[in-house]
Amino acid sequence: MSMMRFIYLIAVVINLCGHMCLFCAVGEILVAKCEAMYHAAYEHEWYKLKPKKAKILLLIMIRTNKPLYITAGKMFPITMSTFCNLIKTSAGYISFLFAMQG
Repeated sequence: MSMMRFIYLIAVVINLCGHMCLFCAVGEILVAKCEAMYHAAYEHEWYKLKPKKAKILLLIMIRTNKPLYITAGKMFPITMSTFCNLIKTSAGYISFLFAMQG
């Protein structure tokens, strides 16, 4: 393999890891903001509100009880824990391939 091809492949891997990290970080921020909305609605003094606004607050709490996730193929959420699992699995496969080669 030529040196230029090797540099190109390394650049592609770094680019893919960077993009995956970015997507997972945004997904993690989305989950954290949704949980913060739930806690803010929960800690609000609902008993001081008018009944119509209290019902709206209750609907917000019901909706934010389950956090929003960005999913990959509707199969698993894209969060930083997913990114860590992806890196661990990739490192395991690479280690296996190097062991089989040498």
